[in-house]
Amino acid sequence: MTPAAKSKVFGVLAALVVLAGIAGRASPGFAVGKVTGVVSRTVRHALAAGSRPTPAIQVPAGRAIGASPYALSDIPASYLALYVKAAPTCPALTWQMLAGIGKVETNHGRSTLPGVHTGINSAGCCAGPMQFNINNGPPSTWQSFGRGGNVYDPADAIPAAARKLCANGLALPPPAADPCRTVMGSSSVHAAIMRYNNACWYVHEVLTFAARYTSAALPPASTDPFVLALVHNPNISTTRSRGCDPGPDLASGKLDLRVQSILAVLAQRWRLRVSCVKTGHSYDVAGTTRVSNHTVWRAVDIDAINGQAVTHASAASRALVLFLDRLQGPLRPTEVGSPFAVGHRPYFTDEGHQEHVHIGYGAL
Repeated sequence: MTPAAKSKVFGVLAALVVLAGIAGRASPGFAVGKVTGVVSRTVRHALAAGSRPTPAIQVPAGRAIGASPYALSDIPASYLALYVKAAPTCPALTWQMLAGIGKVETNHGRSTLPGVHTGINSAGCCAGPMQFNINNGPPSTWQSFGRGGNVYDPADAIPAAARKLCANGLALPPPAADPCRTVMGSSSVHAAIMRYNNACWYVHEVLTFAARYTSAALPPASTDPFVLALVHNPNISTTRSRGCDPGPDLASGKLDLRVQSILAVLAQRWRLRVSCVKTGHSYDVAGTTRVSNHTVWRAVDIDAINGQAVTHASAASRALVLFLDRLQGPLRPTEVGSPFAVGHRPYFTDEGHQEHVHIGYGAL
């Protein structure tokens, strides 16, 4: 290792020791001994890796940063530290909002889809843990906000996302009209997040995760304006004729955010009759011992589209299934059952899926 590299390592060591003391004082449940253990591991890693050590320091937990238990269990410590560090980019930005984007885009870098760690995503535009567009422009979105960093490195991508959100609305006067009136939060926040992904379902998911990441008490999910809009959407109806009771399920607010979002998206194009969510569905997938995604609120069945029953002869049903097949990103289902043999995963057809379209999502 060069003298300059050694100097950087020992500079990191000194900074981490100081941070260890701060963290020990700031968080009653975070012992200094544990932090110094992290410091020791970090320095060993730095000496082995070369001239660019990656500190494994944890930020103060709990009340010190307003993090919920869910946040501390769901967000990797290294990402949490980066979200907290980047949040002061502008006064209206919170680390929870940044974390909400990181969750929806790539599950805080844990996604194995193309374009997260290498290459480009399946839409042919975006890359990295915060999914910056690297092909538009010039300048591309990444060139505008990345400041010459590595789009795949969260230490570069997360601060760039903070700069983008601030420049795209959080540091500006509120817009004349709220672009997402059925989503919780302010019009400025909605406008900024829509510049990240131009869809109100996306804004809803980001802000819902942000709310779940905060230590403040949350209002009942059934009062969420997005949920209420689904319940009262004229293009969404329910039926108990299939042995389920999807109406109360839909209104409960317990549905996976992706199920809520896909229903909102599909209802912009078709009239849907929901035949099953959870209540009344079997615990396991029929004929197996595998827990059904219905059981954990991650699936929905639709048995009529535009007033026509789902059958192999229904043009509307086929169009909806093919629309699902074109989806990329967070809304792409992990299982779709229907009367149609699309011919590749996650699409399937069998005897039990000739009269409805099943849309399901895996764990996130």
